Amino acid sequence: MQHKADGSIRDVLIVSVVAMSLAILAYLISVRFEFIDPLFMSLLLGMAVRAAVGGERLNYEAITTLVRFTIPAGIVLYSAKIPLYTFGMASVNRIVEIIWVMALYFLIIFTLGVKFGMGRRLTALIATGSAVCGASAIAILSPLIRARKEEASIAIMTITAVGLTGAMIAPILKDVLHLNPESYAFLAGATLHQTGLVKIASSYGGVEESALAFKGIRISMIAAAAVAVPWLLRGKPSFPLFIPPFLALSVLFSFVEPLKPVAMLLSPFATFAFSVALACIGLSIHMGSLETARLRYLHTAYAGWVVVTLLVLLGEVG
Repeated sequence: MQHKADGSIRDVLIVSVVAMSLAILAYLISVRFEFIDPLFMSLLLGMAVRAAVGGERLNYEAITTLVRFTIPAGIVLYSAKIPLYTFGMASVNRIVEIIWVMALYFLIIFTLGVKFGMGRRLTALIATGSAVCGASAIAILSPLIRARKEEASIAIMTITAVGLTGAMIAPILKDVLHLNPESYAFLAGATLHQTGLVKIASSYGGVEESALAFKGIRISMIAAAAVAVPWLLRGKPSFPLFIPPFLALSVLFSFVEPLKPVAMLLSPFATFAFSVALACIGLSIHMGSLETARLRYLHTAYAGWVVVTLLVLLGEVG
């Protein structure tokens, strides 16, 4: 069956209502179950709806139009979620360690992905999502490297599986290795993929604030990733147009006191915009197209997480 190709205003409105409804449902589920990322859930709900109604009943052009609007909107709004102030909450040594962990995360996954014959774009998405800020990083990076919808979907599902594993194992490591509060906060904030998972894991040790500060430093590096990763893949400098306003707004929202309430107000809309985009991606892909999601993708992502976690623990325990 073929997707409907013509996209009228009516079709865009229908797709918008469906996608926004799925995004709201995903948000409500994530509120009830904190370990579930709303972006990941939006993707799954979109795929479920497509499987239920059939791809031939969906207007592909209308879906694409909505994605082209919501991704840039989400990127601009995401500046309200960049906590640059977290750099002042950590020591210089910790900041250096986090940057080192991020670089190692990316290099391990990307190197193994290339070695195992995985696509460079998909590998870059998994590596960036693991190193920086999970599904949000994948949503931001995907259009910059011209990733296919299937690649973004596989990357999000992969890092979510690994992140959930990490969130379940982190408390066990804390008890077995008798990690002190700061070490456990660093383990959670520096190695777990998504903010919700950091919250859950760190709440066990009562170190949520510190862990989120460490995670915030990783989130703040998304602009650097948006420049560096496309450059790596294409072999030439790339400077997305959204970077200057994105950085300017991030600075203003982080350090100008009167704007902090505005940032708090806009922050959920960034998640909502990305959730709508991922619901659309779910609506536009066929489940059969995900058969390319071989176990080597999971193995590569798990390898990156295991090596990084072991090295962090060696540094903290040793």
